[in-house]
Amino acid sequence: MGTIRIFTVMILAIVHLSNLGAVSPDRTNLGLLIEENKKNLAFLNTAMSNLAPPQENQAEPPKEGEDGATPANLEFEHFKFIRDINQLDFNGNMWYLQSNYSLAFRELRQAQSKMKDGYEFAIQQYLEDTRALLESAAPYIIRSNDDVAKSLLRLGFRDLRTGEDRFTMGFNSSPYQYRYKILLYSEGITILRRGKRFAILAMLASKTPDEDKSEYKYWSLEDLEEARNEPKEPRYEQVRNNLSNFVENKRMERSVVPPANPSGKPLDLFEQHDDNYGIITENRIDLLENASAMIKPTDAVDREKVPPIPKFDEEGNPKYE
Repeated sequence: MGTIRIFTVMILAIVHLSNLGAVSPDRTNLGLLIEENKKNLAFLNTAMSNLAPPQENQAEPPKEGEDGATPANLEFEHFKFIRDINQLDFNGNMWYLQSNYSLAFRELRQAQSKMKDGYEFAIQQYLEDTRALLESAAPYIIRSNDDVAKSLLRLGFRDLRTGEDRFTMGFNSSPYQYRYKILLYSEGITILRRGKRFAILAMLASKTPDEDKSEYKYWSLEDLEEARNEPKEPRYEQVRNNLSNFVENKRMERSVVPPANPSGKPLDLFEQHDDNYGIITENRIDLLENASAMIKPTDAVDREKVPPIPKFDEEGNPKYE
C-alpha cells in the first residue's frame, strides 16, 4: 500500500512540474510572446538580409503590377525563412486581436519554431565568416610580430570559440525549447559580430605605424563605461574611414578569400563592417520589408478550414508544437 502511495505522489509531482513549464495561452503571456517574436524577428532580419547574396547579382525586381515575377534576392533560403516566420507571426497577431488566444498561441508558437530554424541557419554562416576573417588576418599578423594586432586577433579567436560554444549549447538543447535556443543563437551571433570587429581592427592595426596605434590601446574600466554610453556612429565612421584609406592606398585588399575554402565566397570588409554594427549593408534589401508586402491576410482563416497535418519525429511518434 505504501508503495502505491509513493508511486501516486511521484506521478502528481511530475504532472505538477510539467504544468509549471507549460505556457498558458492567456492574454498576458501572448502579449509577451508577441513582443519577443517581434524583437527576435527584427534581429534575424538584419542578419539574414546581410547574409543573402547581393542584389546586384540577381535579376531585376518586377515592375509594379507584374504577376508571377520574383523580386531580386528573394529566391534564396534567407528570404524564405523571413517570409514564413512573418506570415505565421501575422496570423498569430490576427487571432490575438480577435481574442482567439488558443489559435493565436498555436500560430505564434509555430513562428517561434521557424525562427529557431532561421537562427540556427544564420549562426552557422556567421561561424564560417568569422573564422574566415580571422584566419585570413592571421598569417600577416604573425609574421609582422605586431603585439597590438596579435592581441586583437587573440580576442577575435576567443569570441569565435565562445560563439561555437553558444551554437553547440543551443543545438544540443531540448528540441522544443525554442526560446532558449533563440537566446543562445542570438547571443552567439552578437559575440561573433564582435569577433569580426576584432579581426578587422587587427588587420588595421597591423598596417598602422606604432605612433598611430593609440586608438587600439586597451581602455581602462572608466573608459569602457563611458564608451558604452557613446553612440555607435562615431566609432563606426572612424573604422570605416580607416578601412577606406587603407584600401584606396592599396595597403589592404577590400575582399578576403576564406583560406580553408579558396573557391568560396569572398568576404567584403565594408559589408562585414556594416553587419558588425547591425546595419543592412549596401546592395542588400530588407527581407522583412519585402516579406511584409507579400503577407496573405486570409492565411490565418484558410489554415483553419482543414485539419492540421500531423507531424511525426524520426521514430514515428507524434510531435506537439
